[in-house]
Amino acid sequence: MQKKWLLFGALAVGILASGGWWYVEYGIGWINPRAKNKIEISRDLAKYDFDSLRKRLPMVSEIEILGPIEAVEDRRKSMGLKYENIFSTREISFVSNGKKISGMINYYPERSSLSPVVIMIRGYAEPVGYYPGSGTWRVADRLADMGIMTVSLDFLGYANSEIGSTDVLEARFEKVPAVLDLIASVKNLPFVDSERIGIWAHSNGGQIALSVLEVTGANYPTSLWAPMTNPFPQSVYETLEEGSMVKEILDEFGKHYDYRRYAFENYYAWINAPVMIHQGTADEWCEVEWQEEVVNGLKEVGKDADLYIYEGDDHNFSKNWEEVVARDLGFFERWF
Repeated sequence: MQKKWLLFGALAVGILASGGWWYVEYGIGWINPRAKNKIEISRDLAKYDFDSLRKRLPMVSEIEILGPIEAVEDRRKSMGLKYENIFSTREISFVSNGKKISGMINYYPERSSLSPVVIMIRGYAEPVGYYPGSGTWRVADRLADMGIMTVSLDFLGYANSEIGSTDVLEARFEKVPAVLDLIASVKNLPFVDSERIGIWAHSNGGQIALSVLEVTGANYPTSLWAPMTNPFPQSVYETLEEGSMVKEILDEFGKHYDYRRYAFENYYAWINAPVMIHQGTADEWCEVEWQEEVVNGLKEVGKDADLYIYEGDDHNFSKNWEEVVARDLGFFERWF
């Protein structure tokens, strides 16, 4: 069940089976699968298909730089982490679609020159115990130590962000606009070099990152760690049990919308950035074959894409973490 739950998370539809009830993330609440719940799909989801997102104007907001993040500081101390480059870590807040989203920034208050920046997109996380920077801070620290500013976002429903949509599918779809709005807002920071922006993403964040590259068509060099790239909606259908409420939701969605217009694998031609993918062979959640299909698909349309495979490594690269980070540092140094 845990594996199925994470796969649902790839579509931002986290469902936990417990005591005969399902909890659906993002403020949707509890659903009794034994009751005859009426399935209703929003008729306003067309704005999230790739063609519509490409026409959407990003919503620029002021990024508020707030106080230190105690949870990150405590973890650095417990791990004995020290860095040569002096940077500040702070919680941030910005607005997307009228809702506040929290996050984390590593930046250089005393630097006189403009800084390149990497946008950090985490994978699935449970809301309980979550703090700004969860899932990204360790890699963000290494990038910052090399002189690259980083900005992570928590997404709606996490940390100090406002609650997300109560529609199961919209809760998934609204993540891409959130990243688009963050990037547009980051460009307005006075110490950012808006011509040197990259993306780092892990797990479920990988699918979001690819979508952002397609929608923007921008040259954002991107590194993906074990990205969840099994296509939508197969990635959900393949893990469902008979009678699943999520299957009914997806079936109903398919009656009103074309799945293909929401699937990143149909828009590789729109990408204009180099993409590097890391994948371990012992990953319980993501498969090497998925990443091979992505890289081959990108190369077929003339894109710059590389895949690095780590024998026997897991979803978080616990065996080869330093090697993967070193490749990332070299990758961003090259493209910046």
